[in-house]
Amino acid sequence: MAAGKVKAEAGAITVCIAGRTLRFDDREVRRRARQGRRGALARACGAQSGISVHDALAGWGTDGLLLATLGCRVHMTEAHPDVCAALAARVQAAALPASCPAPTWACGDARQCWHERQFDVIYLDPMFGDHPSGALPSLRMQALAALADEMDDADLGELLAAARGSAASRVVIKRRRRAPAVAPPDWRILGRSVRFDVYRGNA
Repeated sequence: MAAGKVKAEAGAITVCIAGRTLRFDDREVRRRARQGRRGALARACGAQSGISVHDALAGWGTDGLLLATLGCRVHMTEAHPDVCAALAARVQAAALPASCPAPTWACGDARQCWHERQFDVIYLDPMFGDHPSGALPSLRMQALAALADEMDDADLGELLAAARGSAASRVVIKRRRRAPAVAPPDWRILGRSVRFDVYRGNA
């Protein structure tokens, strides 16, 4: 498969990108969806049927697809064109329950979207830096790291401020469990290896 090419089939895609061949299917989304709205991401976002969620740094789209499976109206944005092409193929191939709203996506800067639309929830999942223990991330995350620029805390703080002005309910930032907060959150939800810092929206 040529670099940057995507092969799609029902419920799955295979993509050759950043020197790696990656396969994405619905199994991870279905497994996490078994937790329902008790999962850490769902609780952080206040997931319920009909709320609008902007997955603003969507990457491969796993979290966005999970929120869509839980009934949220999800829009995903990804800045890198090759990653966005894979994201689009994955969303189109996803076998979501018929009752779930179909996710939408766009390529480009998330902030442009905020000039045009308001969301109940804005979700920020920035690229993590190297793990403090030196452990290697998954192949998927290695590929993403090879393509996407790591966002430092100053840039993320600016993005948070802009997001709070466009979120009616909350902004959620995914962080490593022991990483410092970008700004003091209103509350947080802890997972096993990550946490979700939650900030009230100002829109």
